[in-house]
Amino acid sequence: MNDLIIIGAGPGGYELALEARKFNLSTVLIEKAEVGGTCLNCGCIPTKSYYKNAEFLKSLNKANKFGVNIVDYSFDFKKALDRKDEIVTLLKGGVETSLNKAGVNLIKGSAKLVNKNTVMVDNEMILAKNIVIATGSSPIMIPNFNDALSSTELLALEELPQKLVIIGGGVIGLEFASIFNAFGTKVEVVEMLDKIIPNVDYEVSKRLMAYLKTSGIKFHLNSQALSYDNKKVLIKNKNGELIIECDQVLVSVGRKPNIDGLGLEELDIVFDKKGIKVDENFKTNIDNIYAIGDVNGKNMLAHYATFSGYHVLNHILGVENKINFNLIPASVFTFPEVAVVGLTEELCEGLNYKVHKSLYRANGKAQTMDETDGYVKIITIDDSIVGVHIIGESASVLIHEMSSLMNNGITLKAFKNIIHAHPTLSEIYLNTIEN
Repeated sequence: MNDLIIIGAGPGGYELALEARKFNLSTVLIEKAEVGGTCLNCGCIPTKSYYKNAEFLKSLNKANKFGVNIVDYSFDFKKALDRKDEIVTLLKGGVETSLNKAGVNLIKGSAKLVNKNTVMVDNEMILAKNIVIATGSSPIMIPNFNDALSSTELLALEELPQKLVIIGGGVIGLEFASIFNAFGTKVEVVEMLDKIIPNVDYEVSKRLMAYLKTSGIKFHLNSQALSYDNKKVLIKNKNGELIIECDQVLVSVGRKPNIDGLGLEELDIVFDKKGIKVDENFKTNIDNIYAIGDVNGKNMLAHYATFSGYHVLNHILGVENKINFNLIPASVFTFPEVAVVGLTEELCEGLNYKVHKSLYRANGKAQTMDETDGYVKIITIDDSIVGVHIIGESASVLIHEMSSLMNNGITLKAFKNIIHAHPTLSEIYLNTIEN
């Protein structure tokens, strides 16, 4: 009998498999599609490859500010596509090599739970002391949008659309809006709510939309997407119905857990449409079966999946867990970037909290980079840092300093005594303005 079976080789599954082998646990990793999961194959990594193309194009557009005169240039979308695919292939090969080197038994096929210790893969029975479900999630599609694209299909397009309509103003939708806008595509975003990226601090959400509008992206808030037919999107809002003509439509209204065909019903594992129910140790109602990452519906970030896997391994080994799942940093790769960790101002309502701000335009390094849009917002309660929200250049990098401090309980007063190199963007933190 094996020590561990993991169903799903995304960031949660394959990282757990590699870590388990460090403790000499006999580990079977089962994957029916591609190693690396959504993140590596059709999510985080390919999107960020395109993001770099977009970032470079934006830099070219203001080259004259840096004394560089570019008479003419063109964008070859096919080369961007090929580069994206090469990066994915390279990284996927690296993961497979690491699994093989570590001694993980990687099996390709569809898995189904037979009992609490047995998984069937294409008629082969595999036994283990513990089972971890890490099957991830899939894009949610909506009625009357049969010809629309999911994020997976948009990343596979071989021709750049002239006009793209995006249904959904969440993280995925806005990242694609920013990228394709930089590529020269006209972009319109349709969102049912009155704000974009609804889980982000309202002030940050409002500021981001203002920046994105300035770049040429058009928004339809409080609007319902009704149908898509013959290159026409029908939406409805307080002003009535509106038809938007376009070349392609991306549906980006969320993701659903991949639970079909796993045999959950037969084992009476508790789940609903949001995902598999788990406790604080990511354990299902069956003692030795766990569910990590997107499939439990708690959080759909790749690093959450990875660290929930580490938590499960610690639990299996009887090692104390010190991972704080209340502090999960998140980044949105728009122009400018957004990054957050901890509580929003809205969640602090009714509490005795303070807001401390510092603007990018007051930072010397930001001025030299010509990246002066944005600010840092730190929320404290009794001098304890409870939330940090950044909109601006390199926000995805800057957030980790504060995440580290928050994980170690460093107060804002103590933080201000930490020397930062000059000139750097990190100094923005030290210039927070107290209200």
